[in-house]
Amino acid sequence: MNTSRQGPARYTASVPSAVPHPFVRSFPLLLLLLALFLNSCGSSYPAPGVDGKKYRYIYLLSEPSVSPKLAFQDANVSFTFTVDDAAISYTMLSLTRKDVWVESAGATFVMDSQYIPVRNIMSLYSDSVKGFAPLYVAPRGYLQDIIIPHQHIRWDEDEGWKEKDIFPTLDSGTVSGRARIAKNLGKQFELHIPVLIGERRKVYKFVFKVSAIKVVSPDAPVAAKQRPPAPDLDGASSGLWYSLGLIGTTAAVTSAIVLYVTGQLPLK
Repeated sequence: MNTSRQGPARYTASVPSAVPHPFVRSFPLLLLLLALFLNSCGSSYPAPGVDGKKYRYIYLLSEPSVSPKLAFQDANVSFTFTVDDAAISYTMLSLTRKDVWVESAGATFVMDSQYIPVRNIMSLYSDSVKGFAPLYVAPRGYLQDIIIPHQHIRWDEDEGWKEKDIFPTLDSGTVSGRARIAKNLGKQFELHIPVLIGERRKVYKFVFKVSAIKVVSPDAPVAAKQRPPAPDLDGASSGLWYSLGLIGTTAAVTSAIVLYVTGQLPLK
């Protein structure tokens, strides 16, 4: 009887090739997307306290006549304007022998088809923009005044009187902030100032257009703003007291404010 001995059965183990899990294959892509997401968040939300770069707007007077110097003149009056971050200062010169009254309390700031009442030198720190008398300009006299949209100045308990810029001037160090400022190139706003010349009333319409936007160097001196001194009192109600005090109930106070904002040139 033939018997044959067979060794133990041999099995060949099949080792599968190392195929990474789909999640492992996509992990580098996920890291890239996460980095891009975090970078975009960093561009939109700056660190607290970071204001970024400061910008200055250059304006052109486009109506009633074009003037890079922001000046206008007709047969009766001349206007010269200065526009800072939040307000418009102007000097108006009377060229006539007639009495001139400037109804600053009735002036209007217009932007994006919205008509906004304004504050002037008499109501800058007031609770109200109404009820202030027109400013008188003698024949061949002049007036210096300030115009600011009435909602662009407010009282803050911690920081005092705060002003809001006509257009944003800080980019917060972000791409979106820079784009928000750049899109204002070519934008415009209007200023309507009623003036009574003798017995004739005329509303002067001035259109200011942003002709350029420039970055302000960190080393540049801070541009001075033409403002009357703020009241040294607490609360917004002090503004009303201040304005009423400037209008005055005594001849001395009245003369002081008239000399501050108006003058007279020699008659010719």
